[in-house]
Amino acid sequence: MKRLCVVLTIMALGVLIVAPIPASAGQPPLLSTTELVENSYKWDGKTVSFKGEVLQDLMVREDGTWMNLSDGNNTAMGVFVPEGVAMPALSHAEDYRTVGDVVLITGVFHRVCVQHEGETDIHAVSVTVLTPGSTKANPVHLDRVVWFVVLAGFLGLVMWLYYRKPTRGTEH
Repeated sequence: MKRLCVVLTIMALGVLIVAPIPASAGQPPLLSTTELVENSYKWDGKTVSFKGEVLQDLMVREDGTWMNLSDGNNTAMGVFVPEGVAMPALSHAEDYRTVGDVVLITGVFHRVCVQHEGETDIHAVSVTVLTPGSTKANPVHLDRVVWFVVLAGFLGLVMWLYYRKPTRGTEH
């Protein structure tokens, strides 16, 4: 019986040593804004990963840089990158004409950040650009221009007919 226990223990240790460890085993979980907001108590103070598109311009401050990221859930997450954290060069921030860079943030989630007046944010410990942004093609749609001209002309005609002074049949 002792021999069987020793053999099973050695086999179990061998499997643990030889078995590959998944790459994500040491990585913090990749979460969405929905998950972070709905379970904010669960993730408060924990290291998380967050992937999103950079929105608008970065706000550079004395102690670090602020950015807003959108993961496509129609909400944004504020990310604070302290001054000591390596910040890669970002080529694009999302606006009307551009698609923003997609970045992966690893950092500590704060449900109510005391450093930033109670804001919900992530304090980044690493920032990685996954996909560089690009310029959007915003062509002029000729059919929309034609409809605009037709409707503006029609409105002008209606206004002219309404406000014109009658010249016949009025006696003063």
